Amino acid sequence: MNTILYFTADWCNPCQRTRPFAEELIRDGANIKFIDVDSEIEMVKNFKIMSVPTYIILKDGQEIYRANGAKTKKQLEELIKYE
Repeated sequence: MNTILYFTADWCNPCQRTRPFAEELIRDGANIKFIDVDSEIEMVKNFKIMSVPTYIILKDGQEIYRANGAKTKKQLEELIKYE
């Protein structure tokens, strides 16, 4: 299963709208990791995050896809299934 790094911030309105969808998918078994851009500065630099929300899909530890902006639950489900 791929891992999704979900770069987010408390002050980000689109992030707050999308977070409940991600939390629901986590409860259903999705491997989504929330990364707070204000506290995880090194990760933000390493992944060159320019805006939030940003979703990075990792397969075997390597980035295979990146998406920006608020997503619907269906769009997040599609990210989980990304090959």
